[in-house]
This record gives sequence, C-alpha cells and structure tokens, in this order.
Amino acid sequence: MAFVVLAGPDPSVLRAAVMGTVGLAALAGGLRGRSLTFLCLATIILLLLDPGMAANVGFLLSVLATLGIVLLATRIASWIPSMVPRWLAAGVAVPLSAQLLCGPVIVALQPQFTPYALIANVVAGPLIAPITIFGTIAVPIAAVFPWLAGVPVSVAGACAGGVAGLARFFAHLPGAALPWAEGPAGITSMVAFSMMTVLLVWGSLHPVRVWTVIVGLHRVLVRLLGRRPAPRRRQFPH
Repeated sequence: MAFVVLAGPDPSVLRAAVMGTVGLAALAGGLRGRSLTFLCLATIILLLLDPGMAANVGFLLSVLATLGIVLLATRIASWIPSMVPRWLAAGVAVPLSAQLLCGPVIVALQPQFTPYALIANVVAGPLIAPITIFGTIAVPIAAVFPWLAGVPVSVAGACAGGVAGLARFFAHLPGAALPWAEGPAGITSMVAFSMMTVLLVWGSLHPVRVWTVIVGLHRVLVRLLGRRPAPRRRQFPH
C-alpha cells in the first residue's frame, strides 16, 4: 500500500502491488484454493479498471507468474528435503514456479532459451526486498530529513547495482541465449518442457519413489508379456 501511495496508482504499479499481494498471501497462507480465487478476483477488478491491460504483455506475465506461485510454489518447496532451510527452499520454488508458467509466453515474444534464468533469479532474489523496502522508506524521509535519506538510498542503490551486475554476468556466460523454435511449435515445445521440468524436479527429489514406480511398471510389463498366448505354428500338409 505504501508503495502504491508513493509511486502513484498507475496501471503498472497497481498490477505489481496486487499480484505481489496475491503471491505473498499464497506463500504465507498455503491455501491454494483461496489464493486462486483472490487471483481471479484481482485480475477481473484490474481489467475492469483498465481494460487496456488485456493487451499488455506485462500484465499477462504478471498473472501467469502469480498463478505459478499460487499453484506450484508451496508444493515444490514441500518436495525439498527438510534439512534445507525453508527460506532457501522458497527462494528456489518461487522463481521456478513463476518461470514454468511464463516460459511459453516469453518464447513467443523472443524465441530463445535462457538456461541461466533460474539460477540468476535465485541469486538476485534476496536483493529485491531491500530495493523495494529501503527505496520506499527513503521517499518520505527525503521530504523531512534529506540528509538522513542517504542511508536507505545507498542501501537500495547498492542492491539495485548488485541485480544489474548479476544480470550482466549471467548474460555474458557461454550459451546464455540458445535458439528456440518460433511460433506455435516453440510455444508447444516450451509447454512440454515446463511439464517435463516439474516431473524431473519431483523425480530428483524423490528417487526412492521413482525407483519403486519403475520396478512396479517393470513387473506389470513382465506379467503382461507372460500372459501373451504362444504363436500358433503353421501346419503344412504332408
């Protein structure tokens, strides 16, 4: 709310504030049903206030990213072993879940695959909160005590510089932008890739269950093959 008051009720600001609130509620409450209802209601209200958002790619990406957080983030974080700190599990699950749903739209806009996107978001994630919090605090302080506003501005500026530096670092790594198919083929393949990513993440975090499933399927296949009738031999007249 303070961010909206300071930045102004522009469509992009309202969109970011509403979607951020929905995502935070989904992570804090863990109730996917209510969070999904809140997301649908917030999307409808934003479109009623500004129908032009329906043609805005940024709005679509915000909705999809929030939808991914609502549906997948808590579940993916629960797959991670309990020995991993919960803040780290959430730090990986949130950008992964958002990226899975935004991927098809991103390749439709720019047909390329960025393999370092997830790790870049995970590394830069802890810097986002200080930028928003200290940047928002600096505005009212600057109006009353300009000399004191230098402290939060410095913190926010340093974190923003860190995000920019990380973006340049990962963008210049080998294979940072790999070519991807264009059009419907690229979108469809990215949807399939996102689904396979979820399965691979679940399988890598549950190797015992995966092995049990493989062994069970193998036994079923052996039984089915064992029940096949033997092929009849041709009888030739003497």
